[in-house]
Amino acid sequence: MLETRAFEPEFIQRLDNLVLGVTRARTIRAGRRNVGRIQGGGIEVENFRQYAEGDDLRFLDWSAFARLDHLAIRTFRADRQVELTVMIDASASMAVPEGDDKLGLALALGAGLAYIGMSENDPVRLAAFARRRDGRMLETTPFHRRRESYPGFRDFVTGIRCGGETRLAAAVGELLLERRQAGIVVIISDFLVNPGDYEDALAQLLAAHHEVKVVHVMGDREAVGAYPPPGAYRARDCETGEMREVMIGAREAEASRQRVELHANRLCDFCTRRGISYARAFGASKLDAVVAQEFPRLGVIT
Repeated sequence: MLETRAFEPEFIQRLDNLVLGVTRARTIRAGRRNVGRIQGGGIEVENFRQYAEGDDLRFLDWSAFARLDHLAIRTFRADRQVELTVMIDASASMAVPEGDDKLGLALALGAGLAYIGMSENDPVRLAAFARRRDGRMLETTPFHRRRESYPGFRDFVTGIRCGGETRLAAAVGELLLERRQAGIVVIISDFLVNPGDYEDALAQLLAAHHEVKVVHVMGDREAVGAYPPPGAYRARDCETGEMREVMIGAREAEASRQRVELHANRLCDFCTRRGISYARAFGASKLDAVVAQEFPRLGVIT
């Protein structure tokens, strides 16, 4: 299974020098160190100002007082932590075409992005989404901050199985119920849903002030339109169970290939218009190429 590659030393070494470029909110507070969720390593003295009644005496600059007989307060500049959530589609469509290992590709990419995201000790978690029979939409890991804790994702990644409907907007709605601070949300999916569903989902995330990134995953055969021999078939929708009689021939195969490209272009165009980073991951056999060529589109830098 491809997802296990995400924990192999050779793959991890390729990610070691990569970081996820983010825009961090900066705060300056006089005489206070703990404002919001501040990353300890990002705290530095920004400036000094004259002491005023009510200031916290812990932040007096006693060396300045000894030398100049002047009461000065140190002010601090701090980087805020940026939470990263990587949402991975685990619906039934991620298991087809059989043998293409779309889910394995999505999990390997998601885990890889999580590892990269921990380069600055920011909190990172993985989430799998699909509508299960018990009504659950979202499964999430705890947040991990240090790369040393990366193996803690392994059981989650290797334990995910495909099943259920995609329902992306519903999954995003459940995520937003947590009302966490705005951060980065990466969605990895084949996006085989009505365009209104993914457009609603992405718009919800933007409205909540998240930075949104999309990784569009497809299988090797799916991406090039490889289909069975011409003939009449009974096809079943893997998510809804709906049965349909279909005829496959050269014309139908070509029309399907065109729909694949239209589907990808529509998603890419929507992302571009809304300022969402978009990357293609078409084919599990191209994992290394996706990391090298497509991750930079998501803001991954060396």
